[in-house]
Amino acid sequence: MRNLLDWESNPLGRILSVVIVMTSACAQQEMPPGGPEDLRPPVVIATTPGALEKVTDLGTKIRFEFDERISERVTGGVLETAIAVSPVTGVYKVEHSPKALTLTIEGGLRPELVYRVTLTPTVSDMFGNTMRDPFELVFSTGGDPVPTTLAGQVWDRITGRAVQQATIVAISNDSLVHRSTADRTGIFAFRYLPAGTFDVTAFEDQNRNGEVDSTEVQGLIPLFVEEGDTVLTEISILTPDASEAKVTGAEVLDSVTLALLFDDFLDFETAVDEVEIEISPDADDTPMIVDVMHEPDYVVWVERVTDSLSRVDSIEAEEVAALRLLSDAEAVMPSEEGSAIRSEELVLASARRPPPSLPQLQGSVAGPTADGARVLPGRRLILRLSVPLPYEIEFALTVSGVTNIFGLPGGGGEATLSRELVVDSVMDLDSVGMADSISALDTGVVTVIGVANTYSGCIFPVCY
Repeated sequence: MRNLLDWESNPLGRILSVVIVMTSACAQQEMPPGGPEDLRPPVVIATTPGALEKVTDLGTKIRFEFDERISERVTGGVLETAIAVSPVTGVYKVEHSPKALTLTIEGGLRPELVYRVTLTPTVSDMFGNTMRDPFELVFSTGGDPVPTTLAGQVWDRITGRAVQQATIVAISNDSLVHRSTADRTGIFAFRYLPAGTFDVTAFEDQNRNGEVDSTEVQGLIPLFVEEGDTVLTEISILTPDASEAKVTGAEVLDSVTLALLFDDFLDFETAVDEVEIEISPDADDTPMIVDVMHEPDYVVWVERVTDSLSRVDSIEAEEVAALRLLSDAEAVMPSEEGSAIRSEELVLASARRPPPSLPQLQGSVAGPTADGARVLPGRRLILRLSVPLPYEIEFALTVSGVTNIFGLPGGGGEATLSRELVVDSVMDLDSVGMADSISALDTGVVTVIGVANTYSGCIFPVCY
């Protein structure tokens, strides 16, 4: 895990600018009476304590004052859910007044800590205008706050989309619990953290109890933060899964390519060496499995092979044109050595078809995202065979050792398939038994094969 990412090539490069916006606020003037309809959200104009203030009275109450009257009701919860205190040092109570929210921590503040109190964007005014972004207040009960930052983005592991309003909990090695909330773009920030090791968990707090429940979408990463450092990261979240990935079917993509479908997303970062697949019946014409790929890897591989085939076709077209030119020249000016190109030497290899693309599954798009920043998992394993699959024979596949995206091993199952013979045209008749995409079994990069050789002579007007 890299602590500091390349800001230019990684989407987290915009995090710090967002953090600045998240943690700053300014007062706005109230509109005069009788003016246009109020469409502005409430704005924090003053706090107690002040920003970065050193508090000596541990009984101090924390207060947010607004530029207008605010509602007693917050979006999606109670008043206590509108304010997040970090680190968590005790139960707290939130009181409402016409233009302020006041927070009291049971047992008071603790000494020698840096507190970060976040007002979540759930507070609204009397016209239903809700705060657009979180507001953060930082103060200390001890030494000077050190500008240490842990920031990142929360995103959905399956879709690749940012997760807005996720709750992030960072538990330090001294068991202090620090909290943050992601904004509408999934970006979060912990400022003025103490140095140390943290277990950082992001989750969707569906029941708004402030705790990670077993059924909630979540993700966890360990991180180390040095004093005064800025650490940028990403946290992907998933729905917890307590069942292994099971095979639901198999499909023939072409003569040498099969697809196994599962009822769950697979962990493509797990080596396919752990996956065991058997084909029966074990007969002389039963193909061997020479390669197993996770769906995202196959998507990338197909793109490489297709690009390679396109380049080879272009080279062959140029060589065909040159050979024909040479043949025409030799017909007009035959050489004494009899170096004319024989007609069979103009014959190229059979047209090569690229490996088949995968049909998109509902709710699933595997492979790199459009910006290349992330790789999305799939629900298929792709099998490459040693020889074309025989027609009209039913084969059984037995699979084991598959790990799902949540890291649960032991998945697998059985499936049957057969390659159907369909002849609709003369072209199909000519290609019956042809090994589709078999030219790229080994490396995924096609080399020029089967191109006619040229003898020493002339490709007019150049002689060599």
